[in-house]
Amino acid sequence: MKSMRLYEQGGLRRYLLVMDAGDEACAEIVGFARDRGIRTASLTAIGAASSVTLGYFAAEKGEYEFTAYDEQVELASFVGDIAWGEDGPVLHAHGVLGRRDGSALAGHFRAFHVFPTMEVMLIETPTRVRKARDPQTGLELISIERSDVEAGAGGDPSVPRGVGHIGVTVPDLEAATRFFRSAFGARVAYDGLTRDDEPRRGAEVERQLGLPAGAAIVAQRMLQIGTGPGFEVFEVETADRQQPAGLADLGWGHVALLVDEIDPVIARAVAAGAEALSAPHGNSRHEDTPGNASVYLRAPWGSIIELQALPGGHWYGSGSEVELWTPPRA
Repeated sequence: MKSMRLYEQGGLRRYLLVMDAGDEACAEIVGFARDRGIRTASLTAIGAASSVTLGYFAAEKGEYEFTAYDEQVELASFVGDIAWGEDGPVLHAHGVLGRRDGSALAGHFRAFHVFPTMEVMLIETPTRVRKARDPQTGLELISIERSDVEAGAGGDPSVPRGVGHIGVTVPDLEAATRFFRSAFGARVAYDGLTRDDEPRRGAEVERQLGLPAGAAIVAQRMLQIGTGPGFEVFEVETADRQQPAGLADLGWGHVALLVDEIDPVIARAVAAGAEALSAPHGNSRHEDTPGNASVYLRAPWGSIIELQALPGGHWYGSGSEVELWTPPRA
């Protein structure tokens, strides 16, 4: 089986799984979910099989009756879901199969031996849905009470959903906006504070935001660069200002932008006023996949922006707990 992540946005991930001839699709799907820690997903598929095993739940017996069909069939419909059970991911899938004479078979899939191919669209969701043993039937069924629907994407209300936005303070908001637009195609989401508004200042603002005495926020704007966290840009008037942080300084040192081709982005950013600190170079070993490249830019006011090209994605070892979110291609 081969797989490809097609899309990611807001915690949703769409994968394409392409089965090889001879694969047992049900086992491959469960193994894929287990390897990637996928706890909740929906899926559809098309393809064909050389043999299948279908189940029918006999309510009077409280168990499934399974029938094997050793014949070539076309997959007319395949719909299912994945939820986490007592021993890991559980696939629940039903479908309709077309026979050579035009008649159909239908039921619960227990086994699906692929021939010549099967294409599965799997959509992972951030909310965890769990299965629990139903006392009436003895089956593992989805249990809303035991799922994380109310708790949000992570299931634990004490764990953040993710990075919402990144803040940067600049000497001139309008000049910085022009730079971000010209260099990276940024778009304005909204203005949180304009020069027509009363500046945010005073003891309470200083306490809330950790500002030095006498500082005033005179303008505030939320930008979006491609897909990902927002970019909140501040212009603050103060007599107590430090220089922009570099990589060796304490604090948030830089923001990284993922690109498809690094050279044209460098050229565009430099034309907009950025300084490239070096030629493109390799990344760390977890980012050192074929075709990768990285370069640091210095914005006109001194902040550091990294550009990364990772056509092969990240490399994950056995100790990895999660795959990083990656902005989808436009």
